[in-house]
This record gives sequence, structure tokens and C-alpha cells, in this order.
Amino acid sequence: MDVRVSPPHIPDHEMLRIIGRGAYGEIWLARSLTGALRAVKVVHRSTFEDERAFNREFKGMSAFEPFSRAHRGFVDVLHVGRGADFFYYIMELADDCETAQRIDPDKYVPRTLKTELQSRRRLPAAECIEIGVLLTQALESLHAQGLTHRDIKPANIIFVRGAPKLADIGLVAATGQHSFVGTEGYVAPEGPGSAPSDLFSLGKVLYEISTGKDRLDFPSVNTDLAERDDKGLLGHLNDVLLRACANDVEARYASATEMLADLHRVQRGEPIPRRRRIGPGAWAVFAVAVIAAALTLWHFFGGSFQNAQHAHGALALSTQPPGAMIVVGDRVAHSPAVLDNLDPGKVSIRVMLADFEPVEKTVEIKRDARLDLGTISLVRSSGAVALSSDPAGAEFELRLDGKSVRSGRTPATLTGIPTGEYEIEVRRGDWKLHDAVQVERGQTATRTFEFANGALAVSSDPAGAEIAVDGTPRGVAPLQIELPSGEHEVAAAYRDWPTERRVVTIENHHEATAAFDFHYGSVKLTSAPGGATVLSGSAEIGETPLLLEDVKPGAVEFELRLPGYQSATVRGSVLPRQQAFLAARLEKKLSPEPGQRWENSLGMQFVPVGPVRFCIWETRVRDYAAFCEATGARVQKTGFAQSETDPAVKVNWYDAEAFCKWLTEKERSENLLEEGQRYRLPTDLEWSAAAGLRDEVGGTAEERDGKVRDLFPWGKPWPPPAGAGNYADVAAKRPRGKFIEGYNDGFAQTAPAGSFPPNELGLCDLGGNVWEWCEEGYKGGTRDWGVLRGGSWANSARGELLTSYRNVVDRSERDVIYGFRCVLVSETAP
Repeated sequence: MDVRVSPPHIPDHEMLRIIGRGAYGEIWLARSLTGALRAVKVVHRSTFEDERAFNREFKGMSAFEPFSRAHRGFVDVLHVGRGADFFYYIMELADDCETAQRIDPDKYVPRTLKTELQSRRRLPAAECIEIGVLLTQALESLHAQGLTHRDIKPANIIFVRGAPKLADIGLVAATGQHSFVGTEGYVAPEGPGSAPSDLFSLGKVLYEISTGKDRLDFPSVNTDLAERDDKGLLGHLNDVLLRACANDVEARYASATEMLADLHRVQRGEPIPRRRRIGPGAWAVFAVAVIAAALTLWHFFGGSFQNAQHAHGALALSTQPPGAMIVVGDRVAHSPAVLDNLDPGKVSIRVMLADFEPVEKTVEIKRDARLDLGTISLVRSSGAVALSSDPAGAEFELRLDGKSVRSGRTPATLTGIPTGEYEIEVRRGDWKLHDAVQVERGQTATRTFEFANGALAVSSDPAGAEIAVDGTPRGVAPLQIELPSGEHEVAAAYRDWPTERRVVTIENHHEATAAFDFHYGSVKLTSAPGGATVLSGSAEIGETPLLLEDVKPGAVEFELRLPGYQSATVRGSVLPRQQAFLAARLEKKLSPEPGQRWENSLGMQFVPVGPVRFCIWETRVRDYAAFCEATGARVQKTGFAQSETDPAVKVNWYDAEAFCKWLTEKERSENLLEEGQRYRLPTDLEWSAAAGLRDEVGGTAEERDGKVRDLFPWGKPWPPPAGAGNYADVAAKRPRGKFIEGYNDGFAQTAPAGSFPPNELGLCDLGGNVWEWCEEGYKGGTRDWGVLRGGSWANSARGELLTSYRNVVDRSERDVIYGFRCVLVSETAP
């Protein structure tokens, strides 16, 4: 569903269109003043419960920005800023799914790990391990700064120039902050906010891309594992994933450094060392994996265990280092190994281990004898690296896992370098450049580093502005600065004026200019109709039409309010010595008026019940389908046919809460709801009032449960009269004792909304059809068992159909008899 959102004002950027949405805001495709395309994440204050939570997220983003460019596994954050009711950050743009770096703004679709899975289904084990190594290194760097990501999933891993990077860094927070964010199936059992929980999420991502299975299927393996060319490498990777995704946090990797070490072992073909302690959750996962592996080997080797007694000869060998793949004919094993049931005669042996030279031998197998080849010492493969720089003479250092391997000055050709991925740092004065290089067997990898310089002339009017380039103070304007080629942010601060910023592009051997003007401008404000109150922040400054003089240059924002009309926000940019004209046509309010019936954008009808409005129906199949289509939520199968006006079922408490939040955001963006109006589930007491119980005693649902013993949704008689509602009746064809004797409502399962007469308030199905979730828990808190009210099409017991009866279940449980009803409330904006 395309929800129209007005572009926010981001200094020096043209906002083109929305390319992604999340729980906290949108991602925009934007064009900078230099013409460069960027991604801009806008995080709205309105998506947080309070100012404190909003500021906490802004603080996490601000803490991350300075070192986002320090590791190639992070998306580069170029700038962090703040508006009146949002903050934003500007990032490098992901590749296009089809055209990589050749971006057409109208057709652009970001390339993410999610889109890769959609087109390729699954990735080769070696590629998965490379992605795992890079992202684990990025998490190691992030955790070292005391920050966590909290929402690692395929959609948040983008590709820039073909390399995967962690994105949606807007969810980064200080380690230990447990505000619940994340996506089902990727979030660790204990919740987000710690290094082990980030590694759990990454493990689920690697499981999906290596197997092609959903993360909720973990730890099951593919039935075609035996046919995969990379089954050996995949098996070693599985050992890492079993630990990374252990339910017991004590059995999981405690740090990214530990997981990274195991991934490097898998790359080198080495076995994963046993851990001293495995928690009970990990044992359960391990047992499932062992059984699956055993069945795979059984089918792969054709049941060779049963035929062992018919073996004609055997072969034993080991390797240094261990873990190498041994291929004998159509037999595969990992060293150290004993292969039996070999036919007598000459056989060829091939020994292979990543980053080592392969070994081939031909040996003689004798009948009823075992040939012991001892230990084969493998020789590490090597290649070469050729380094150069412009100008020549730069100092370099080649590193492996953070340790220096070679150093010197450019140009240089380094030979005899063991295969693997290395980091390169090249220095010229205080200027450092970084890159990575993959050394392959018998190949020479080349890298060239350019230390190209240009000049920047900075001026200010009046003179004396303090100038900073890329966050580093450089002096007072006017001044001349030598800078490396590329884009730089220049900031000018003059007295108490807002800091002015420019992004300039420095070209080699050329001079660029940046001029800052600190004179006043003015703003003319008008509206149609006129007479609207103008607010700057929370202060009223006049009515339209209004002229404001002596306004400091920079971004300005004003709110216009007029009774009977929707509030409007006008934004603009004031330039020195110029007048900014800001105008708005005010629209009449579309939101519900107090005390009146109302129909929303989905056709859901609401009637007043005390201070809230109740939907007259339970949320219908078509209402919930619109939510699933917009958010990607899964539609659960019911096992029986439903019309689009039947109540949605198999919905747990969290699903219902998510629906209410989505519908609130949707209709606020469409100007159908005002700030402070929102959808939610009814409280236990609100539901009672709607059902006719207005004098219940007790402070919690538990204390009120079942206390009124003689009242049903249809009144006091038992059994229910004909047409009282959709309950367990003879139409359901249930065994004797599971339905109401002699009662027939005409529906075997759910009934369409409005099939039965409403109560005196105009509400349908407060008795029967489906149980309805309430907002609070059984004991009144937010973490207790959930409360359901009203009975369902499957209930027949007298006690369960009392209006005062509370059904108490786990909030995460889904069932074909569970649904929900929305209420619309007006409350003070947070």
C-alpha cells in the first residue's frame, strides 16, 4: 500500500522518494547539492513512547557515526542531523538490484541480502562464510564501542559496490538497552541488546542464506544435503550456527571475536574445537542436528554401516592440520579418518583443505588388511601482492587478523604470501588509506592507492567564522586548505548563529570554494483560509498573514492552526538578504468528531462506548489482510473456509497490537487521525462496559473473573435463545457433550460480521464467534498471561459463556478461536 508522506526538509538535499519503511520512520532516496545520490533515514519522534526513548536512539546514532567508516562491514554514515520532530542520518546508497552502481532514481530497488535470497534461493557455503566473516568483524568493531545493532536480518544487509554491509544502523543502541526491537525469528530468546543476541540474529541469517530455509525452521537441514557439492563445508558451517543460535545464552558465543575465530577455522578446513560447557537448550539443538546428520550420512553412503562385515580392505590416514577432505573414489571423509570396505587394488587418493596445496597419491589396497598412511603434512598455498601508490614512497603494512605480516614502501611486490584475506594500510604523512585483498594460490593481487590533493578556499561574510572540515577544526575564515580528493563536509560557525554546512567536492590539482553569508533574511507566512495561529516550537508568534523580519539564515519550520481545520506545518530555508515565502492551504478535519459514529479507511465502523469508540465488529479477514499486505506479516492458515467479512483468527496478542499500531500510523499519515488519537485493544473493564457489565468489583481481571454468575451476553436465561450468537451448536457436528443441546445458529465455524443482532450499544458478537484479546494482562501488568473475552464458535460450557468469564492464555498463542476487536481512543499526545 502506497502511503503518501510529505518529504521532510533535509539541508542541501532534494528528497526524491521513499525506498523503504520501518517501525520508526522511512528511508528516502535523495540527491545532494553536488548531484550525488544518497540514502536518508528519517526517524520520527511520534514513533516513540516518550522523549527519553527518542533521545536515547539519537544518542546511539550519534555515537555510531564517527566510526561508521572505520570498517567496511558498516554502511557509511556521512552526517547525522535533527529536525523539530525527527532526526535523520545520511548514508551511502546501496547498489541497484539489476544495475549495481548505475542508478535510475525512478526505477531504483536497493540490493539487499533479502533480494539476493529471492532471486537465488540460497548461496554457496563458501560465499555464506565470506559474508559471515565480514559481518562478524563489523559486529566485533561495533561491540567494542559498547553498541549493539538489535535488528540483524537479510533486509538490513545491503550491498555497496558488491560488498555486503550492515544497514539500518538507526537501531544501534548502547549495550544493555533492552527496548524491544527486532524481527520474529531473528531475535534471541532473551531479547535484543547484547553481543550474544546480535550473534544469534547473524547466525539465523547465515542459516537462511546457506540452506534456503526459513529461520523458523532452524535447526533442520535440507533433504538434498548429500547432493550438494559443498556439503562438507556446509557441515562445518553448521557447527558454528548451532552454537551461535543456541537458545541458552550461556552456550552461545560470548563475543564476536569467538565466533570470528571459528568462521576462520571453517575457511581453513579445521574442525571446530569442543566447548567445555553446553547448556540444556544447546543440547536439544545439538541432538536434532546429530540425528539429521546421521540420516544424511546413512543415505549418502548407501547404508555402508550394515555392509562393514563384507569389507575387503581399509585405509587410515591423518593430516596436519586436521580436518582436510579426503576423496577415495566416490567416498568422502574428513581427516583423521579410517575408510573401510574398499575393493582390493590400486586406488587414487585426493586430500584437499582450503588455503593448502592439494595432495594426490595412488596406493595399493590389499584384501583383509588395513593400510596406514600415517600423517600427511599439508603445505600452505601462497600467492603474491603488488602494491603501488601515487605519489610513490608511501609506507604500507599488510595485516592478517590484525597482526602485521609485511611492511615497507611502495612500489613493492610481496611474494610467498599465504592464501587468505588481508588488510592493507597505506600511510603518507597523517593521511591513511585502507583496503582489503584476497590472496589466491599462484595469483598476484594488485592494489594502487592515490593520494590526490586539491585546494579549498573558504570565506565568510562577515569574516571570522570558525571553520571545520569533516568535523576537524581548521581555523577562521578566510583561509586556504589542502584536502584529499573526494567529498568533504565544511561547517562554519559564527557567534550564536546556526552552524552552516556545505558538501564540497575536491578534485586533484584544482581549487574549490565555499562561501558562507551570515546576514539576516525574512519570512512571509500566509494561509488559506487566513487567520491561522502561527507557532514556532510551542510559542504563538502571530496570525496569518504574517511577516517576520531579522530571521537568521537556515532551516525554519512553523505550525499553522485554525479551528475546524487540520494543522499544517510549513518549512523552508532562509537565505541571507532574501525573503522566504511560506504558504499552506488548510484542509478541513477528516478525523472523528467527539461522540459521533465513525467509519475508518478500511470500512470498520465505530460507535461511542463511554470515553472510547468500539468497532461494532471483530476485526475481519479483509481488514487483517490489508495489514499483512502492507507489512509482510504472515497470514495463518485456518483449516476451514472463511469469507472476507468473517473474523480474522489465529491472531495472537502481539499480532493484534501490531495491527493497531500499523492502522494508527497509516491513518495519521493520511490525515484521518489527529495526534493523540490511536487504535488499540480494549481494556478488560472497557470490554465489560461494552458487554453490559458496568459494576464489576476488583482491581484486576483476575479479581473480577467469573464473579457475576447469572448474566450472559444475551441476558439471564440458559441455554441461549435462538439467534443469541455463534456458539458450539449442532451445526458443528461435534461429539455429544461438546455442543449446546438443541441450539443451532447455522454456522459450523466462524460467521460473517453482523450475522446476529447487535446489543443495545450497537455492537455485534460480544458473545460467540471468536474470543477477543484485551489490552492488559490477567493480573493487571503487561507481562502476565493474556486475557480473552466473549467465548467462541467452539464453546458450549455454561461457565465459559458467562459475560464475566476470562479466558487466560499465553499472549503468543494462536488458535482458530482467537481474534480481536479494535477501539479508537483520544488521549494526550506523548
